[in-house]
Amino acid sequence: MLRRRPISRGSSSVAQRLLAGPAAALALTLGAACAPAAAPEPLAPGPQAQPAARTEGELVLYSARKEDLMQPVIDLFQEKTGVKVTVKSGAPGELALLIEQEKSSPRGDVYFTTDVATAESLRLKALLEPYKSPSAATIPDEFKATDGAWTGVIGRARTIMYNTRLLTPEQAPKSVFELTDARWKDKVAVASIREGGVRLWLASLILQKGEDFAVKYVNDLKNNGVKVLANHTEVRKAVGRGEVPVGLTNHYYYVFEKKDGSPVDQVYPDQGPNDVGTLVTPLVVAIMKGAQHPQAARAFVDFVLTPEGVQPMTTQEAEFPLVPGASLGDAGVPGVKPIDQIKRPSVDVTALAAAQQRAVELFTPVLGGP
Repeated sequence: MLRRRPISRGSSSVAQRLLAGPAAALALTLGAACAPAAAPEPLAPGPQAQPAARTEGELVLYSARKEDLMQPVIDLFQEKTGVKVTVKSGAPGELALLIEQEKSSPRGDVYFTTDVATAESLRLKALLEPYKSPSAATIPDEFKATDGAWTGVIGRARTIMYNTRLLTPEQAPKSVFELTDARWKDKVAVASIREGGVRLWLASLILQKGEDFAVKYVNDLKNNGVKVLANHTEVRKAVGRGEVPVGLTNHYYYVFEKKDGSPVDQVYPDQGPNDVGTLVTPLVVAIMKGAQHPQAARAFVDFVLTPEGVQPMTTQEAEFPLVPGASLGDAGVPGVKPIDQIKRPSVDVTALAAAQQRAVELFTPVLGGP
């Protein structure tokens, strides 16, 4: 578990080893979570929600998912409800900052983000309206805020992608912890810590294995010649071209590279009976505190959690629904597993926000990238 001690340059020998200026700069963009205010009881859904949404007539969506990827869902929702949706797109941290700046007079109604840590930070600042959608009843508790302030919609798995011309399935690594072995020297690529998926992965290592283990592991990766590239797109292309045989990515980057015709496959790592499991992080939806169109906001949350509402998102990039037993969308690429076939670590997703802050401070000097 992450040690709960004050974070400063002089307070930790680990921080003295790794902390540097760039870490502080990136940490500021993430924002420190503050103590939670007393939350109201979650809003109860009712059969009147959709008619009331039609009466309100409009909805403002702040989306950290690319607009072209959200548009099919928005089109379906507008068709079914008659509610006009206005979208403001941006990076997760950028939109979270905007929500905080607008808290006295919110302009947005719903926040859809690819980074659960930013949603949790907003929850702790009492900037989200708790709402437990009936559509979320079967989603695992690990992908929902306990008070209903945010709910996971689809998931991303942290996988190992490999080039099939350079490695057979038997030769491919089965654990992320193998990658410090001499066998993989100069053969592994990872994206820089500027990528949210990398930060959450490192945060999960801190929570699962402890800070000292995580520091040693990252240093061992670096000493073993890991190639730190600018982003996940560069990682998947490097693996696809055969510049390195192995890359750590989110699973949908494998989907992109496979669709491009590259000779690649992926491994869901650490799936053995004594292994920690593969990290799965949710893309989440939340209602903003003081939303001007609360009924339309609830109707939108309900809709994106239904099979009909989630289907376009699972088809586009093979991100998977978080409801166990739900079918995967057809992204035209084999090798993507549904949620109930992935062994996952016992990590409290809400704890990742605090641990992510610590990961930024510790690992930016090592994984800052080009």
